Amino acid sequence: MKVLNHRVRARILGMATVAGLSAIAPGAEGVACGYDNPQSVSRGCLNWSYPFSLHVMGAISREVAARRLPIANFDRGGVDLFGHKYLLAKKALEQFGVMLRATSHQPPQAPVAVVLVEPMLWARFEPTAAGLRTTVHVSGAERGDLVIVTGEAVITEITARRLTLDEAYARGIMRLYADNARIAVFVQDYRQVGSNQGRLDTSSTPARSNISAVTSTP
Repeated sequence: MKVLNHRVRARILGMATVAGLSAIAPGAEGVACGYDNPQSVSRGCLNWSYPFSLHVMGAISREVAARRLPIANFDRGGVDLFGHKYLLAKKALEQFGVMLRATSHQPPQAPVAVVLVEPMLWARFEPTAAGLRTTVHVSGAERGDLVIVTGEAVITEITARRLTLDEAYARGIMRLYADNARIAVFVQDYRQVGSNQGRLDTSSTPARSNISAVTSTP
């Protein structure tokens, strides 16, 4: 076998890099998530576009080890018949959108994109005249989106009202990407998403702790 010269190797490496970056570039089309092919998306490229975003995975691992989070459905063993794991994640993301819409007096002023780091599944929550529109399994964030990087188990626990958005943010299992002002407004408006004392539930469960200060991520 002939050894490739340095120009050919550089060209191949460049093509591979561009392909990887296009997988997470805003507005990229036709990108498969981990439910389609676990090798299709590079988490390293996510970390490139959203610095330190993969720290979420370490934080989630620590929470799972401490039994404060369950193992993500995506990471559980067994045959996934009929795309059941994907459907569970999709349902959780759709419920998260319902809770965003119901918790605040008005929807986010700009679209919000969420990526679940285990399967690299993206969803977008876009304000419209009819309310907040949720779209699951999109190709990635679009320019101007506030981006949330988190895990499947985190979103599932929030929708089950066992975890609030501000707790997830404070514990590092959710990271937000936008300018400081937008992050501050978003956390202030939606910090109680997942709380039993939110607008969807008026039970007497004690209030959960809140974030005392908000700064941009990382």
